[in-house]
Amino acid sequence: MMKINKLADLCWEGLTLRHVSHKEVVIPYVFFFILTLIFELFLSFLFLFSFFIFSSFGYKPNFQYYISGVILILMFLLTLPLLITTIKAKKEA
Repeated sequence: MMKINKLADLCWEGLTLRHVSHKEVVIPYVFFFILTLIFELFLSFLFLFSFFIFSSFGYKPNFQYYISGVILILMFLLTLPLLITTIKAKKEA
């Protein structure tokens, strides 16, 4: 169990650029996460819009539609903390 925790900590440190302070690396990385967040918000809007259209016409989507919604939520829940942690860490440095 300790190895898995250490691996998770190393992965989080890598994703949040804890040991990187070069602005040539940090600024494009944060910009990438901002664009990722905007794209995920766009996909969320499309998902909600399609859900509204499906319900108004009485169409029942299949299981994959709901799975894609769950995956979209999980991606959003991963992107937001990474972006916040990266921005906070680089403001302190």
